[in-house]
Amino acid sequence: MQEQVAVAPCPDYVYSHVIKGVMDALQPLGGMKAFVHKGDRVLIKPNLLIAKRPDRCVTTNPAVVKAVVHLVRETGGIPAIGDSPAVGGLRRVAAQAGIAAVAQECDCPLVEFKEVVRVTTGKDYTFRRFELAKAVLDADVVINLPKVKTHSMMLLTLGVKNIFGCVPGMRKAQWHLRAGVDHASFAGMLVELCRLVNPALTIADGIMGMEGEGPGSGDPRHLGLLVASGNPYALDIAICRIIGAPMDKVPTIQAAQQRGFAGADPKQIKVVGHRIKNGEIAPFRLPTRFDAQWNLPGFVKKSLKHVFVPKPVIKGDLCKVCMACAEVCPPQAIAVADKKIGIDYRSCIRCYCCQEVCPEGAVRLRAGWIARFSS
Repeated sequence: MQEQVAVAPCPDYVYSHVIKGVMDALQPLGGMKAFVHKGDRVLIKPNLLIAKRPDRCVTTNPAVVKAVVHLVRETGGIPAIGDSPAVGGLRRVAAQAGIAAVAQECDCPLVEFKEVVRVTTGKDYTFRRFELAKAVLDADVVINLPKVKTHSMMLLTLGVKNIFGCVPGMRKAQWHLRAGVDHASFAGMLVELCRLVNPALTIADGIMGMEGEGPGSGDPRHLGLLVASGNPYALDIAICRIIGAPMDKVPTIQAAQQRGFAGADPKQIKVVGHRIKNGEIAPFRLPTRFDAQWNLPGFVKKSLKHVFVPKPVIKGDLCKVCMACAEVCPPQAIAVADKKIGIDYRSCIRCYCCQEVCPEGAVRLRAGWIARFSS
């Protein structure tokens, strides 16, 4: 069975263009009515990583969220908008990102993921327990609205990675601690979490994406596209093709393929809608990283992380000592000394959460010495 991924052009965030673009992306898939029925409680899950203005391209643009709220309502669904930002709280992040204004204008609830439910999975899962926001489990339909961005740990954050926001607050840090420097293990958790949440529809905001040092400190990049699918794994693969990213370097795609998930086989994906010509979109500039782990056992990676795995460093001229990095650090490896941020690299697990949330772009990645030697 082929999984369909629909692509629609959209030049900018003018609302009339966005609503048309979303409708054009959904049309080959059967429209919003194929995913939402009258009376359905619909949770709309954008990417609300940190408090940044829409023009910084860190978060899902409010025009895309507004369009989806409108179409859900038009179909008879009951929409709500929810996420669990890395730092800053939902209200503050949503206000800065323009999502709170959309919620107010559309009289749509903004749901903070505070209540938690423990979920036990089946024997066909590697990860047997998850803690999810109750609002996610209470919804009849989850609509996933990722931003097309690079990611220093997972190479890209697209449909699958965006679902990690369904894990509330600092519980996300616990998953980082469990995985440590083993990015494959963390990716395995992400794809199984996505399978558990099972978003009915994913619409990626690729009108303006982010390349370079994403997901929080990269550079805006115009793509002019909206990409939609009922299958987030297929959507991620299709976007990799569009932006010229190597699928074999994206840990979540590899994890989904290893598990045989539907939509993870590129041969079973059919891209419909707008046809992108060869050379129409130049390849994305990917984040600085060095995958010199060569399938080594986890205990070797852990003991030799300074050799193989890039480490975060603080650029003192940019750092404002706001402590966002320390707040989000899973192993609490970051502290202030002499009015400067310091990182204990013996405790650092190379999850790069500090780089994700730094509002000043002051956290950069420096390759291990093998990477520097080989380059």
